[in-house]
Amino acid sequence: MTRRVQTRSVLCLGVAPVLLALWSSISFCSPQLQPGQRGPAAQYVAGTAPSAGSWSRPSRPMSQMLALPATQEADISAASRETDAAVVLLLHPGTGSPGFAELPHMGSALTGASPGWAEAAEQLVKRVNWDLGNEAVEFRSMSVAELCQADSSVRFEFILGVDLVEEPPQECAATMQQILSQTTSRMFITSSKARTTCSFWSSKTSLSGVGDEELSNPGFMGLQAAFGGYQEAAKMRNDVVNLWHRRTAEEAVYAILVLIDSAVTGLPAMEAQRPVPTSETIGRAIDRCQDAFRNCFTQPRCLQSLACLSQCGLADQSCSYRCIVSYQSQAFTDFSLCALQKQNLLNSQIERLPTPRAKPMETFRGESMTHETAENILVGHFEPNDHPHSWLVAAGSNPAYEQFALQYQLWYKGSGRNTFWYHPTFLVEALDGAKIWRTRDYRVRRRETPGMWDFSVVDNGIISEERWHLLGADDNLEWCVLFYVGVARKAGLSYRGCLVLTPEGQMPGPEHAEAITAAIARADMKPWELEATSNPPVDPANPPPLIAPETQEPAPLLRVSAAA
Repeated sequence: MTRRVQTRSVLCLGVAPVLLALWSSISFCSPQLQPGQRGPAAQYVAGTAPSAGSWSRPSRPMSQMLALPATQEADISAASRETDAAVVLLLHPGTGSPGFAELPHMGSALTGASPGWAEAAEQLVKRVNWDLGNEAVEFRSMSVAELCQADSSVRFEFILGVDLVEEPPQECAATMQQILSQTTSRMFITSSKARTTCSFWSSKTSLSGVGDEELSNPGFMGLQAAFGGYQEAAKMRNDVVNLWHRRTAEEAVYAILVLIDSAVTGLPAMEAQRPVPTSETIGRAIDRCQDAFRNCFTQPRCLQSLACLSQCGLADQSCSYRCIVSYQSQAFTDFSLCALQKQNLLNSQIERLPTPRAKPMETFRGESMTHETAENILVGHFEPNDHPHSWLVAAGSNPAYEQFALQYQLWYKGSGRNTFWYHPTFLVEALDGAKIWRTRDYRVRRRETPGMWDFSVVDNGIISEERWHLLGADDNLEWCVLFYVGVARKAGLSYRGCLVLTPEGQMPGPEHAEAITAAIARADMKPWELEATSNPPVDPANPPPLIAPETQEPAPLLRVSAAA
C-alpha cells in the first residue's frame, strides 16, 4: 500500500509536463492520416485556441436591421432579424481574391479561375454558420461599397476587415467613420503576408480599447501586453492573423470561429474542443495507468514526443504529426491508449459535428445506387499486380490532411463475411528530413443508405469514428468525390473534410467541371475550398508499402465496363 502511494506521488510530479504537452497539442490522436484528425477545421489542437471568456467580452447590444441594397434584402435570414443577436461582419474589398485563392485548388483546375472576394465571403459565411449552432450571433459579409450604402445608424458587435488595402470612397468616409465608431470591436487584417492593410483601416482597430500597434507588438515575451491588461486580446489577434496567413479556406473559417468564440460569445462547437480535466480524471488515469506513465517518463523517445508536441502552436497539425512520426514509440501509444482513451484523462465530452448534412449520390451509370455498387466504386482501380491501390488523393479541403504527399487509398473486402476495410498509405516528412511511409487500417461498416459508411480506427492509442459519404463518381471512374465527418471522442477533436480522388492523383480536366462541382455541392462546399495535394514521382529507393489483398476482386466496375 505504501509503495502504491509513493508511486502515485512520483507520477503526480511527472504528470504536469505530460498534461502541458497534451494540452498544447492533442493532435496525435489521428483518424485517417494523422494523429489529431483525418483531415477537419473545426478540428484543431485542444487547449491552444483562445479560450472563451479568457478576455473581457463587451456586452452585446441589440442588433439592428441592416440597410442593404434591395438585391440583398431577400437573402436576409429570419435569424438576422432577431433583435437580440450580436452581429459580426466580415468586411471585404469586393474586388480581387482572398489569399487562399492564390494557391492551386480544385476550382482553378476545373475552370482556370479563382473565386472573387464576393463569392468567397458568401461561402465563408455559410461555412461559419455550420458551427454557430443556436447561439445569439449572426455572421454576415459585406463589401466596402455595400457598407457605404447602409444606414449610418447600423451597429455591429464586431467588424473583421480583411484585405482592405485602399481607403473607402471619399463620398462615404463620414458614414464609414460613424459606423466604425459605434461598433464595439474592430480588427483589420490581410489574408496573406504579402498584403498590407491601409492605414485608414488599421488605425480603426480596437480590441478591449487597444489599437493595432499595441496589439501587433505585445513586447518581449508579451510583457507589454500582460502589464497593459490586453494579453489575451493580442493573442487572439495573432492567432486569427496566423490562421488567415496559412492561406486555406478551412483555416480562414476556423479563424473567424476563433474570433467569435473569444470576442463575442462562447460557441459550444469550440468549447467542446477544449476539454477540461478534473482532479478525478487525472487521479484515475494516474492510478490505473501507472505502468504507461512510468514507461513514458523513462523512455527518451516518448518524452521527446511530448516535448515536441508542447512546442506546436495553434492548430498546427502539421507540426504535431511530424513530432509523432519523428519520435513514435510503443510507450507513447500505450500512454495514449490507457490515459486518454480508456480513462478519459482529458474529460472530453465531444460529439461528431452535425453539419453539414451531406447527400450521397443516388444513381450510378443510370441505375439506383446499391451498397455493392458504392463499395465497388471505392475499390476503384485496384489491381493486385499493376495497380495495388484504389485511388490517389488529388485535392482535399482539410489542410492538416493535404500536407501529406502521395496519399494512396485502398478499399477492399476482408476475409470475414461482409467485412470491408480502408487502408491508406501516405508519405510524411519527419523533423530530421527523413521521408517515412505510414499506413492505417480502418474498419468500414455500411449505413442504411447506400453510399454512406461508418469508419473506425485506433491510431496511436486513440479511437476515431468517422462517417463517410460518396458524393459522386465518374461512370468510367476517372474521379470520385467523398466527404467525411469524424470525431476522436477522448481527445476532444472533431473534424470534417472533402476529397477528390483520381486513379493517379492527377487533377481532373475541365470537361469534368460541372459534374465534380455538383458532387462537391452535395456537402454545401465549393471546388476552390479543396487544395491540391502533392503527388511527385515516387523515389525508387523508398517505394510505398502497398498491399494487395487476395480477398478483393480486381477493379470490379472497370471489368464490367470493359465487358460491356
